[in-house]
Amino acid sequence: MNKEMALLAVVFFILIVYTPLRSQQRMDPVDFKPFVDGRNWIVRERLTYRIGISQDSLTVPVGFVTDLASIPPALQSFIQQNGPYLLPAVVHDYLYWKQTCTRDQSDQILLLAMIEHAVPEAQRFAIYQAVHFAGMFAWDENARNRKAGLVRILPPDRQKIDANTLWPSYQQELLRQRVSDGPDTVIAPAFCRRADLSTEDALKKP
Repeated sequence: MNKEMALLAVVFFILIVYTPLRSQQRMDPVDFKPFVDGRNWIVRERLTYRIGISQDSLTVPVGFVTDLASIPPALQSFIQQNGPYLLPAVVHDYLYWKQTCTRDQSDQILLLAMIEHAVPEAQRFAIYQAVHFAGMFAWDENARNRKAGLVRILPPDRQKIDANTLWPSYQQELLRQRVSDGPDTVIAPAFCRRADLSTEDALKKP
């Protein structure tokens, strides 16, 4: 083997071993149906996120209501509601609603998903810091809402809404009618635990 071939082999080895591993593909886009306010949306197709090249995945169910990326007013000139962070934000919303993972784990999973969706570093840092330090309010509100019996996953027979339906009033109507959350999906403990690893390790196979 000549020197050039040897050098190429060394470079290839370094790239394989030391380049951070990312998912084999990003999350597939899904369909959303908006409420009239344009701030809340119904997930119309199952949204699956698999962390890195592991087998650990989560699926957001059809009927889940999300506000997409809820951006604080101070950041709205820099970050819009829609962007490459949209699908990671929906996954994060579902994690905050279910609360199977801890809040820290949920925030770290958001960060991993944003890395895999090539969100620019400055935006990624701003979004992560915003949810990590202020997300307790949404987390606590979700806990109260779940305890009160409010619906966040619309059953199949409640997903058809008219052009004038507002989410807050519809949610209260469903509560009065004693409607429960529709079919959800299981979040495996292994999925949550992957957030406890370093970023590089989390995106690798176990």
